[in-house]
Amino acid sequence: MTDIVSEELTHIPRGYGVRHGWLRTYYNRYRRRDLSKGKTKEETLLYCIDEIRKEDPNWHPEYDITFFKI
Repeated sequence: MTDIVSEELTHIPRGYGVRHGWLRTYYNRYRRRDLSKGKTKEETLLYCIDEIRKEDPNWHPEYDITFFKI
């Protein structure tokens, strides 16, 4: 599970401000839970983005759009 999440996190670049750091942290936390429930990486990413947008509705995340098919 750790290897899967670590590899997926390479598609969410570091940097781009505080909220982007939150995205990586949230994704790391919630992806582990979602893997055990059979959810897709896209479902996890969308959940994390939605959670951050509750704090900042105008925030635009940076991630590999070819890896995450959203």
